[in-house]
Amino acid sequence: MRVVPAREIAELSEAVPGEPARLVPAWLEGPHNSDRLDVGLVTTSPGGVTPPHVHLGGQVIVVTGGRGFVEVDGERVEVSAGDVVICPPGELHTHGALDDHPFSHLTVTTGGYTFPEPA
Repeated sequence: MRVVPAREIAELSEAVPGEPARLVPAWLEGPHNSDRLDVGLVTTSPGGVTPPHVHLGGQVIVVTGGRGFVEVDGERVEVSAGDVVICPPGELHTHGALDDHPFSHLTVTTGGYTFPEPA
């Protein structure tokens, strides 16, 4: 077992990359991309967005700072600190920071992930 103190989560959440539109994961467990848990604190500078992807075992996102969005099937929902997003296994989605705000979140996944080929 590992306990990550709240102050460490806060410090990681505030470590926003200086480069525009950049995502930086700080792995707390993993990444294994297998049946083990992958747990990371991801910080994103304004405008940073993941490519569309699928987590084979699903994903839980806990927003720890800033403002961002999650998007599935063209439906975009804005999220902010304290929001929790649950993506079921196999759901194609994207997430990132708004153009004018940084964004940080805790991500918990298992089973690996894929980036589907564009249609």
